[in-house]
Amino acid sequence: MFLDANFLIYLNLGEPNVESLFERLLEKQPFYTDVLVLEETFYISKKKYGVKYEDSADFVKEVILPCSRVLKIGIEDFNVSLQFLDKLKPSDALHVAVMKNNGISTIISEDEGFDKIKHIKRVWI
Repeated sequence: MFLDANFLIYLNLGEPNVESLFERLLEKQPFYTDVLVLEETFYISKKKYGVKYEDSADFVKEVILPCSRVLKIGIEDFNVSLQFLDKLKPSDALHVAVMKNNGISTIISEDEGFDKIKHIKRVWI
C-alpha cells in the first residue's frame, strides 16, 4: 500500500479516524511512499497547519519510516507519469508512476482523483 501525503499529514496531526485506519492497516504492511510525498507532508503541514519542519521530521522518522519503504523517483517514473497528466496533477501522476513501476496497486488517500486511474484502488476512512 502506498501512503499519500494527505494521509501522513492527518496522521501527523493526530486525527483520530486516520490514526484508527493506520492501526488497522499496520497488519497489512509493507507500506510504501516516495520522497515527493514526504516533501508534500512537510510543506503542507507547516503552511496549512503550522507544524514545524522538525516535528514533521520526527514524525516521519519515528512513525512512518519503521513500517515503510521510501521509493526513489527516477526518469522512468517521470516518463510513465506523462500518460496520467490528463487525469491528475503532476505530483499525483508521479506517485501513480512510482506505484506502477513498483507493482503497487493500492493507495491510502482521500484524493478522489486517484479513482480515475483504472489500475489503482484507493482506500480511505
